[in-house]
Amino acid sequence: MQPRKRTTVCAVLAAVVLLGAMGPVGASDDGLVRLHLMWTNDIHGHIAPEAARFMNPAFPPPLGGGASMMNYVEEVRAKAAAAGEPVLLLDAGDTFQGTPVGTKTKGDAVVEFFNTIRFDAIVPGNHDFDMGRDNCERLARATDAPWICANIIEESTGEIVDWCEPTITFEKGGLKIGIVGICTPATVHMAFPDNIRGLVFEPMAPTIERWRDELRADGCDLVGLLIHEGLPYDPDEGWKRIVSSQEEAEDTQSDAGGGYGYVQSGTMNLMELVNAVSGIDFAVGGHTHRGYQEPWIDPMNHTLCFESYGNGSSIGHAILKIDPVAGMIVGYDKPHDRGTLITLFEDELCPHETMTEALKPYIEMTEAEMGRVIGPSAVHLTRGGPNSVMGNLVTDAMRTHFDADFSFQNLGGLRADVPQGNITARDVFGVLPFGNELVIVTMKGEMIRQIVERKVRGNSGGLCTSGLTVAFDRGRPDYDRCCTLLVGGEPLDPEKEYRVVCTSFLMEGNSGLDILTTIPASKIELTQITTAEALEAYVVKNSPIRPKVDDRWVETSGAEQAGYLCIPVAGGDD
Repeated sequence: MQPRKRTTVCAVLAAVVLLGAMGPVGASDDGLVRLHLMWTNDIHGHIAPEAARFMNPAFPPPLGGGASMMNYVEEVRAKAAAAGEPVLLLDAGDTFQGTPVGTKTKGDAVVEFFNTIRFDAIVPGNHDFDMGRDNCERLARATDAPWICANIIEESTGEIVDWCEPTITFEKGGLKIGIVGICTPATVHMAFPDNIRGLVFEPMAPTIERWRDELRADGCDLVGLLIHEGLPYDPDEGWKRIVSSQEEAEDTQSDAGGGYGYVQSGTMNLMELVNAVSGIDFAVGGHTHRGYQEPWIDPMNHTLCFESYGNGSSIGHAILKIDPVAGMIVGYDKPHDRGTLITLFEDELCPHETMTEALKPYIEMTEAEMGRVIGPSAVHLTRGGPNSVMGNLVTDAMRTHFDADFSFQNLGGLRADVPQGNITARDVFGVLPFGNELVIVTMKGEMIRQIVERKVRGNSGGLCTSGLTVAFDRGRPDYDRCCTLLVGGEPLDPEKEYRVVCTSFLMEGNSGLDILTTIPASKIELTQITTAEALEAYVVKNSPIRPKVDDRWVETSGAEQAGYLCIPVAGGDD
């Protein structure tokens, strides 16, 4: 179904009346049931109207957010009802964190969105724990639709958390359809320990197998998977990896005498998972933000896998063609010739009045707070490599706030550019949406070098820093690439202890810096100050700010290595 410009609810209802009944419920003239599967994933709080800067930064087309999505969903529901065709609307997690309206309301605005549009089931994602497990549970209990997840276990009881059901079953078009919910076990590495304390994230594959069998024994004709785990960016490369892994597994099994074809199910992506686990008819994934206009279909188990790009830019829609006698999917139709993802352009899908009114108080409250001006910038604040205007600004703010010797920030933690002019709270949130706390660490110079060497090994992009001057040569071996390394303008002393500031995200070992998890607690000070708060304070104190690219991080070629760096550092296990 091609979205029409300026569609209205009245027009939809009129179309329903004209269509009338079109045969027995759930069945077409060819005897097949057509199930309209619609889905979202990784909404990250993008439910308000916004500009699609990812399409055209200079002239971004407007997206209608949750209100445009509701227009589309209601049109599909109306036409499907007239044709006697069933509908499912699912969400694959990471629901609220990432936008002001999502984060500032602690997810309440997204729950209002879920309830107004009437989702059928939701699975939690790793970012749904960003404000703690209690907040995640609160959101689940406030949502009309059930949250489903079979692999989040209470450590104290060994049972599935009581705010999630492991599965859900629907009676649709004369068919019984069961869906298993799964959250990526990698959550234990991506969430702060306090936010998931007392929870166990069990491996995906054996958990799916167990509940698949339960659903089949309960008489389900189809078994689906709603999972916060995603498809690979390149499907061809993803399949090559599967083939290679299978060949290695066959060799291992022949030597060891059998066993599962998968060993570390917690590290699998969705493509690998449905290849390893048979009996899943369709899967809706998320987490990787990799949109597929056509479903990826496993060539062995024939599972149809769906995922959108996330961030509220689109809704997925596929019409599954099901043989009710055989109880199997025999094909699918797309709603338009571009594929299964419908971009929520506001001029094609007029915002639905009901959703607009439901979200209005949340958006107005957030807009008032986010519009606060912090101070002016005399330059355009752009991201890029480790030596960028934005990276230098943020790390300078971190270092000076605590009078530290050195500060560092991973490149991926800076999420937006800011134009020249007044900087608002919204701008700061766009750059630093994750609420990471700053941590003061006492570490020896030897570890500072290890951190830098890890971030310039291979093709790694480096690290945003302040207080540090680095010159490195990619022509040198890994873990021996630094040619110059100064702290505060002085040569690095491997035995000296330095006062260092970084984020709680990095202290958890993320971004390849697992070495930080070896630092004893006696050397760590939690500040309870976020990166955003330090940046705001810096802008207020130094306005108008004029950060610039300097010589703090330089890639060179053939430079002579300083004598104090002549001994390479240990590379670790990575």
